[in-house]
Amino acid sequence: MTRRQGKHTHLHPLRCPANRHPTRLLRTGLLWVLLLAPTLAVPGRAETRATLNIVAVENTWGDLAAQIAGPDMTVTSLLASPTVDPHLYAPSTDDARHLADATLVVMNGAGYDTWAGKLADAARLPAERIIRADSWPGWHTGGNPHLWFNTRAVADVVTRLQAACAQVDPAHASAYAQRGRAVLDAIARVDALLATIRTHVAGRAVAATEPLFDPLAEQMGLDMKEQDFQTAIMNGVEPAPADIAQFENDLTAHKLHLLAYNEQMIEVAVVPLLELADSSGIPSLPLTETLPATLPFAPVGTAPAPHWQDWISAIARQTEHLLDSAP
Repeated sequence: MTRRQGKHTHLHPLRCPANRHPTRLLRTGLLWVLLLAPTLAVPGRAETRATLNIVAVENTWGDLAAQIAGPDMTVTSLLASPTVDPHLYAPSTDDARHLADATLVVMNGAGYDTWAGKLADAARLPAERIIRADSWPGWHTGGNPHLWFNTRAVADVVTRLQAACAQVDPAHASAYAQRGRAVLDAIARVDALLATIRTHVAGRAVAATEPLFDPLAEQMGLDMKEQDFQTAIMNGVEPAPADIAQFENDLTAHKLHLLAYNEQMIEVAVVPLLELADSSGIPSLPLTETLPATLPFAPVGTAPAPHWQDWISAIARQTEHLLDSAP
């Protein structure tokens, strides 16, 4: 997607809030997949397979898994397209087969990919073979589910995944440990970048259309506004008129210095806010829920495929840049 600095050039297809949660068709498809899943899991198959493999539900976790496990294990990510809304994703029989055949599974949890947990249960995968991001001690029921934007949660997943790799493949335990330390070092560098940016932007009032950006905003010391609106959008309900009016007023009065939004799919209620931010000169920050194929905010065609740490660092630097240019 071509982007102008701080502006949205075009909007992706709209999704109605009522459709944010799985439809009857999705539930029916998942039922069939669950019914088939046990037939796809063969007892003892994990012990006899020639190639150890990791299945990551989201490609954000898949990238981190590949940095730890490769080349000693193969890694497959089920959700990798920026055009797919993860909240409405309908799993296929291939997804069930991948999960049933997995040596290890990495998933977000936190109510974000419930269907994957059901498939893993249907495949009778041992609990110790499933790495869930929401098992991080800092997450509690009702908390922000976008755990890949929380560096502490990510570090916890990396630590647990490295240990799980060593357990199922002890012959390469030292390699997993070495690569795991390298990823933890990369996370520490992201933390240092966020801390440095915090010294420049802490206290600036910002908003988001849903709580995708909130974990990073917190680490940069930003003052996140319009949280009731965000929660409504995340939960698939119509925001209260008073919350919409407050959001609009804060944009027109320039009480906000940045508006972050999820560009993968845009709720109907979000479109007027993006247009109002544009006309008011408030910079906007487009984000995705999946790891993009190219580094965001770089010239099209010149950026390599990013790792998680490259992606998060690019978002942080762009945030600082937009706040520096904000009215």
